Parts: sequence; C-alpha cells; structure tokens
Amino acid sequence: MSNLGDGINFAALPLLAYSLTDDERLLSLTTFVTLVPWLVLALPVGVLVDHADRRMLMVIANTARVGLFGVIALTAGADVITIAALMSLLIGVGTCEVVFDSSAQAFLPMLVSSADLPRANGYLFAAEVVTGSILGLSVGAFLFDRAHALPFAVNAASFALAAILIASIKVERTTHPIDVGELGSTIGSGLRSLWDDQLLRLLAIMLTVTNFGLMFGHGIFVKYADVELGVTGLGYGLLLVATALGAAAAGVFGHRMISHLGTRWSIVVPYLAFGVTQVMLGAVPVTAVVAIVGFVLGGSITLWNVVTVSIRQRLIEPSRFGRVNSVYRWIGTGAGAFGALVGGQLAYRTNLRVPYLAAGAITLLALALFAPSLLRGTNDIDLADHERERTPAPPSMT
Repeated sequence: MSNLGDGINFAALPLLAYSLTDDERLLSLTTFVTLVPWLVLALPVGVLVDHADRRMLMVIANTARVGLFGVIALTAGADVITIAALMSLLIGVGTCEVVFDSSAQAFLPMLVSSADLPRANGYLFAAEVVTGSILGLSVGAFLFDRAHALPFAVNAASFALAAILIASIKVERTTHPIDVGELGSTIGSGLRSLWDDQLLRLLAIMLTVTNFGLMFGHGIFVKYADVELGVTGLGYGLLLVATALGAAAAGVFGHRMISHLGTRWSIVVPYLAFGVTQVMLGAVPVTAVVAIVGFVLGGSITLWNVVTVSIRQRLIEPSRFGRVNSVYRWIGTGAGAFGALVGGQLAYRTNLRVPYLAAGAITLLALALFAPSLLRGTNDIDLADHERERTPAPPSMT
C-alpha cells in the first residue's frame, strides 16, 4: 500500500513540477531535495533502527507522509503551490523515506531465514513494483490529468492504510536505549564494518558510481519525454509502466536468475545493462525504443537490488544491520542526489540527450574497472546454499 502511494507520487510529482517550471536545473533540484535527507540522516537513522521498534518507526513515517501529501493536495488543488514550496515539502517526504526504507530492509531478515532471502526479496520487490509502478504510475498520471490535487489525496490515503496494516503486525517489542554520547562511535563502527569487508566495500563503490550516472537523467525525464518523444500526461505514465513491468518480471523470477547465472554474473549483467540502456536513451530517442529500454532497465535494477540486498542481509549481523546498511545506502543515495544536480546542469547547458550518454559512458567505464575484482570477490558467496545458512534473527524489533 505504501508503494502504491510511492508509485502515484513517482508519476504525479514530476508532472506537477513540470507544470510549475520547465527549467531543467529546477526539475533536477526536486529530485535532489528528496534525496538530501539520506545525506543528513541516513547514518543516525541507521543507529536508531538498531535500537528502536522498527515497526513503529515505519508507522510513524507513513503517518507523517499522510500529512505532507495532504498539504500538497490542498495547495495544488487551490493552485497556490510554488516550486519552492513543493521542494520544501519534498524534504519532509524524503526524511520519511529514510526512516521507512531503513526500517523495512532491516525488518525482513527477522522474518525470513537466510537461505530464503533472495526469494523473499524478489517477491517483495515484485509486490512493490506491481502496486507502486504498474498500478501506481498509471493511476498517478491518469489522476493528474483529471485534477492536479487528486493523485496526492489518494497518495495520502494509501499511506494512512499502510500505517494501519504495519501496526497490525504482531511481533515482540524489544528496544534498547541509545547513548547519545556514543552515537559517533556507533556510526563509526558501521563505517568500519562496511569498509573492512572487501565485497561490501566494492559493491558500495559500484553503487555510488552507477547511482551518480543513472540519476543524470532522472530529474529531467519528464521533459525528455515531452520534448524528445512528444509524450506527456498519461503517455508519460505508461512509459514509466514499461520500466515497472521489467522490474516486476525480475522480482518474480530474480531468485531463479540468480541460481542460473550465479551471484557474480547476477551483479555484472545488470551493471552492463545500466550502461547500455543509458546510451540507448541518449542515442535513440524513439518512443518504442525507450519503452523497451525502460523494460530492460527496470528488470536490471530489480535483479541488482535482489542480489545485493540479499548479500548484505546475509553478511551483516542482524544486531548491526541498521547502522551498516545505512552507510551503504548513504553513500549510494548521496551520489544519486548529486548526480541529479549534475544531470540538470548538463541538460541546461547542452541538450536533453547528453546526460544519458554521459551516464552510460561512466557506468560502462566503471564496470570495466571493477568487474575483475567483483568476479573474484563473489567466488565464495552462494545465495542459494541452504547448508551455509546463518542463524536467522529472532522475531524481535532489536
């Protein structure tokens, strides 16, 4: 349900921003401000996740999003919202995402055995994609065409229902007080844990590079679709749905693909697709091609997420997962935030195709540099090996 809201938001927010400005720099800035909270809060929130009731953190985050999207709906409906006001509200939305997403990823290993993590993550991504992307994106674009306020009102309702559903989960509530004086050392231990693990460090670096490049075109895609493809409104939403369909397919069959390709190639193949698809977006701005490219890109992103999240959930101790995982996401999301700014500047100073070509070149170069180390580093990681299953985390909120 919360991802239904995310999907509606993913389609409607760029359309709302584009109705307020066509400046590529401002459009990319809306993406940046949504990601800024990851830069500021990801590390302390990671510590919070290790000590607090993760279920209640998710409930609180969704409840706050009800209010934020309610304000967007009211101001958009009254036609008084400005691009500056929208960005201010998006900072709050991004803060809620930090809390919710960090808590959710740390919650899953408590409920699912280690050997079943790839399948569980795949199904979870598929469920998120079906509701948030295939349904949410088309609904968001459709509702925006009817009334600018409507998708954000529905969005608020979806987060309210999600909060109720999460609160209904029955788990043992175990929390530990946070020593504020030790907050810095706790965050530092998360940084060291990530850096000292060769595979996690390499994956974090690769994520940083590709997030930086992939976000070049993210904030300006709504204008790229309009100017280069002549597609807007519901058609824009359907383009996003094509990406979602690829993501859904990979979510359902991702664990089988990992078993067939092996862990190493399940990381390399998606990374190669990241680079090739970006080059195609810049070189061949044809609607049918962009839809196919979107399908491939969506599947590749989900496959990458399934295998890398499963690796993190298997290698990181449950009691330390929040702080270590937050470092990983802090690095990757921070790079994405600055990538969005760079992409907006590139588009403003050149044209709408250059950011995609640049992103493809950066990603393919990174793959050439990192693939040898990656192929060596994943030799001993078999996500399908039931005999090497670690003891699953207890059903608690610690």
